[in-house]
Amino acid sequence: MKSRELKTTPVIVVSNYTVTPDPSGKFLHVFTPEATPTKYQFLANAEPLLEQGSRYNIGYETANGINWVDVSATAKADGVTPSVSHYVARQLGEQRRAEETAKSDSRVVHSATDGHYLGKKYAWRIYGMAVARDTFDDYMEAINHPRVTCSTDGSASIAYKDAGIDSAMDALISSCARVGNTGNRFSSPLLPSKKWFQVKGISAITDKK
Repeated sequence: MKSRELKTTPVIVVSNYTVTPDPSGKFLHVFTPEATPTKYQFLANAEPLLEQGSRYNIGYETANGINWVDVSATAKADGVTPSVSHYVARQLGEQRRAEETAKSDSRVVHSATDGHYLGKKYAWRIYGMAVARDTFDDYMEAINHPRVTCSTDGSASIAYKDAGIDSAMDALISSCARVGNTGNRFSSPLLPSKKWFQVKGISAITDKK
């Protein structure tokens, strides 16, 4: 996955939403958050993709002073869309891959010789921040993802094989089913030990447990 400088907003209310023809042949969608003059924009077809007056979490990049919205990283704030949360978490994880890999390689001691392994905390930061750390670890155990015992800063721990974690997390998110009428509780047949687990909204995706 290509690393990009994706940013996210806190919850905003879409205001002043306009759609106008663009020289590219597409249409320029422009809006501002309610009560602020900050402009966000994206190119798409003529049909509005956001609802005036609705609450959203917005994923965007800033280029030459313009805030370009990534529609695939944008979702209504009143309900969690697992695929969008996972997409944003993976973008953020890729941005910090080099840093987290370097930390893991310097702090995690193991004897595996069949590929690259990551300390479980570092693996979660790269691949799994759309869910809580305990959910990530429980899932790695449920699918029997390759692991080795290790020492992290002198304490016994677990390291996961790097290869395959990305596709495993894709599978978990794809299999999510909403539990009841709650906004962010989901279940998955791939994680039967949990009656439900939370998928974070975009604004809640951090490296905190």
